[in-house]
Amino acid sequence: MPTILPPWPHLLFGVLEPLSLVLGSLAPIYDLDSFIAGQTPQADPPSAHPSSLSLAYQLGNLYSLLFLVGVAVLHTSTEPKVVRNYLIALAIADVGHVYATYLGMGWAAFADFGAWNALTWGNIGATAFLFINRLAYFMGVFGTAKAPKVAGKRE
Repeated sequence: MPTILPPWPHLLFGVLEPLSLVLGSLAPIYDLDSFIAGQTPQADPPSAHPSSLSLAYQLGNLYSLLFLVGVAVLHTSTEPKVVRNYLIALAIADVGHVYATYLGMGWAAFADFGAWNALTWGNIGATAFLFINRLAYFMGVFGTAKAPKVAGKRE
């Protein structure tokens, strides 16, 4: 599929991130209890309340929505401003996602990297990695989005 992004941002934001969102959307379907318990690194997680079950499925659905929006924007838009604004929205959401995870964990668990499980690394580590790459893209480290040239149109 054509893209207006340079190669690395396209691979990261247009391929790898959507794939991770698909996996995130399937996780509560595959193993709901582990998905809920794994959100914070606790030795003995409490049993899931019915509201937790609903929230886990809703989170999986939101991951599906983000996948669809990301693919739609990054693989069909020819407008650099649309792509930039989409990535700005995701950068803001990255901060909110890490903060929400921090609120659930508390400072001691948040700072104890060695005790993090795979979901915690995804919620914090992968999200921080995406955020840093978004900032690098905004600063032009990887180049900029290029609108396709239209035949017969002057620049």
